[in-house]
Amino acid sequence: MNKAILIFLVPVLILVACGDTTVTPDNSDQTSTFEPIDPYSDPPDYTGDPFENFPGSTGLSIPGEVPVEYEEEILTGTHFTIQISAATTEETAQRLAESVSAEINHPVFVDHIGEHWKVRVGAFPAREDATDYTRVLVDMGFTDAWVTTREP
Repeated sequence: MNKAILIFLVPVLILVACGDTTVTPDNSDQTSTFEPIDPYSDPPDYTGDPFENFPGSTGLSIPGEVPVEYEEEILTGTHFTIQISAATTEETAQRLAESVSAEINHPVFVDHIGEHWKVRVGAFPAREDATDYTRVLVDMGFTDAWVTTREP
């Protein structure tokens, strides 16, 4: 039994006597040559033109709004529309309709109902579509815009 203890104890004592022999280098006298890399700049020591193999640009084209073609049955049958104004003269209503139609891609109607000329925008098949577009007209300054139906 003493031999078994001795065989176990000797390697443990040797390991304890050796201790930690890890060596840490002292870099206090050296200066660091590494700097943070800017991911948006050219690689270090790069002096060329990054676009030299690309074709030149001759202009920039930004597409405008695509003209909307309305189905004839929507324009002729009962549909939802947005009333933006009611004028007392046809001339006033027509001028407003012309200025609004130059700004948007929806049809603008002038309807004579009773004593007023009503300026209305759009021919929407669903009330929800007209309600959604009302926000655009309110942003244009027609704060009293409201959804109604129109029967030509």
